[in-house]
Amino acid sequence: MSKFRFGQPDQYEVGSIFDSRKALSDAGIHGPPMHGIWGRQREGACSIVMSGGYEDDIDELDYILYTGHGGQDVPGGKQIKDQEFVEGNLALKLSFENKLPVRVTRGFQISNGPQTGYRYDGIYYINHIERVIGKSGYFVCRFHLQSEKSIENLEKILSGKLKSNYRRTTRTKISVSKVDRNPMLPDKIKELYGFRCQVCNCRLEKPGGAIAVGAHIRALGRPHDGPDDITNIICLCPNHHAQFDAYSFYIDADTLEIKGLAGFEGKRLNLSKKHKINGEFFEYHKQLYERAKHL
Repeated sequence: MSKFRFGQPDQYEVGSIFDSRKALSDAGIHGPPMHGIWGRQREGACSIVMSGGYEDDIDELDYILYTGHGGQDVPGGKQIKDQEFVEGNLALKLSFENKLPVRVTRGFQISNGPQTGYRYDGIYYINHIERVIGKSGYFVCRFHLQSEKSIENLEKILSGKLKSNYRRTTRTKISVSKVDRNPMLPDKIKELYGFRCQVCNCRLEKPGGAIAVGAHIRALGRPHDGPDDITNIICLCPNHHAQFDAYSFYIDADTLEIKGLAGFEGKRLNLSKKHKINGEFFEYHKQLYERAKHL
């Protein structure tokens, strides 16, 4: 395997084509002959190859939502288990934390790849990571990568090396940002509780008002598809909102008892008689809490 190193390779420009994974490895761009991530758990990941192995990937050329490895029945097959931040995923996480450059290569298997072989597409940086429920219902590690070049510059450099049917992706952010939200609903819930957290009863004052969050119990957008409805919203302080979204605790759907939250274990969620909540949303959130415990 080639020498492990970060950054731009000395002898190859963006857009260089290689006829095989072996040739890519020999060039020092991506060492492993099969794995999509080239990384070390204590140093970071220096390179990835995109070849269409995961259903949750999004590729807009200059922007990539890249799914980590693991959890499939066979390579490129069905997702049957949760992914964790270990091995290559942990290496990519380290690259994010230390702002390390990641080389990106696209294979002929994907729509934004070359007609044949593998194309080196330059340096990207990871600007966000997450572990979320994927399309198959299991936790996947996802990495948001942005090219150091603009989409216009990339298209110019790669001209003649893209598939003949290449079309620039219409800009749409992650699906949750496209869900129609009614901003009046969270405001209504916050006003109902006087901007007090339903967990801790805390009211955080600010000049001219108070700070609170109208939090959806079952998140909007894919893959959760929760409704933007009063029955799916509770009022939380910023701290407990962050913990609730991170599945650090859950609310029992039958008793409204708080479970898993230090200092509030067994206490009941404050619930107004004017506020009807669908218990199914608490049950859904509990399932994600149970999975998150195994991170």
